[in-house]
Amino acid sequence: MSNNNKTPLTILITSLVSRPVTRMCTLLCFSFILVSCSSVGGVKSNKASNFNADLGIRYLQNGRLKLANEKLLKALDQNPNSPVANHYFAILQQRLGNTDKARQYFKKSVNLNPKDPEIRNNYGSFLCDNGQPQAAIQQFTSAINDPLYATPEFAYTNAGICLRKTGNDTKAEEYFRNALRKKSAFPSALLEMAGLYSDRKIYPRAQAFMSRYESVGKSTPKALELCTIINQNMNDIAKSESCKTTLLRIFPESAEAQRVN
Repeated sequence: MSNNNKTPLTILITSLVSRPVTRMCTLLCFSFILVSCSSVGGVKSNKASNFNADLGIRYLQNGRLKLANEKLLKALDQNPNSPVANHYFAILQQRLGNTDKARQYFKKSVNLNPKDPEIRNNYGSFLCDNGQPQAAIQQFTSAINDPLYATPEFAYTNAGICLRKTGNDTKAEEYFRNALRKKSAFPSALLEMAGLYSDRKIYPRAQAFMSRYESVGKSTPKALELCTIINQNMNDIAKSESCKTTLLRIFPESAEAQRVN
């Protein structure tokens, strides 16, 4: 229809209808651009956060705590809700002795990712080290009950260690044995069993577990002290003296070295 054939009323209606539609299209398109830019920016920020978190974890594992702190703080700045960055920043603060800050970030990491068994296990260790054994056992149990947890032997062993601190050696032994059922050559559980039987003065069994540990574990101060005590009580003086000498040579400042010297 030509404009010549349109009535004034028709022209007015057409004008009123077409203009808002044009404005609406412009607004919607502009909003879409803003949302798209925001989404892309968020993805980039999360990638940068993950990258810095990974660097921080590596530095933490290598004992370079200052660099770990810098990278993990940067990761948290880029994504405050990163479960990984919060988790490992909590572990770092635990290493540094900042108990309150470690607790804060452990809690946040659990809230952000409550189904992560690694977070539960590490939070449990923190709680146990800070006088909350029952709360710690709950965290270990959550980790153990996760069918997708690839290394439940860690949580079983940590739960056993925590139970020993409460004096419940019987239950602790159950957990250590469960850890060894999951992984028969798990060093930490073998060493704990050696220590448990040594404390019970059942030295033949302690020696058997110690022997199994020595084939897979490292020469730590705790292991060398146990080796010294167990073999001394088994009248294997040569083995006992060898472990004692190694302890004094490699870890002369350790509490274990002071006890056996």
